[in-house]
Amino acid sequence: MQEEAYEEGDVICRQGDVGSSFFIIKQGTATCIQADPHGNQQEVAQLTTGDYFGENALLASKPRQGTVKATGKNGTLKLLYVERTTFNRILGSIEDILRRNQSY
Repeated sequence: MQEEAYEEGDVICRQGDVGSSFFIIKQGTATCIQADPHGNQQEVAQLTTGDYFGENALLASKPRQGTVKATGKNGTLKLLYVERTTFNRILGSIEDILRRNQSY
């Protein structure tokens, strides 16, 4: 796993982009935003330490379902992340758990 830091307003991933990484929040907060077909944006989730995102794009090989931005509410957002190949190789053993959570 690698670590990367983001400041308030930084975009980690954008809705519609090809997903190539899985992220775990080490410290800080992030906001998930989804745009409807008309372009109206709505906040759909607040993520905090221990939360993760990006698994859907890797598991289903679909574009990102939302945009994730650092909020800076708790200072710098620190993320741990792995690329697709590492995700498939190392985290493959928890794939069933992630797929189950994806359905909720």
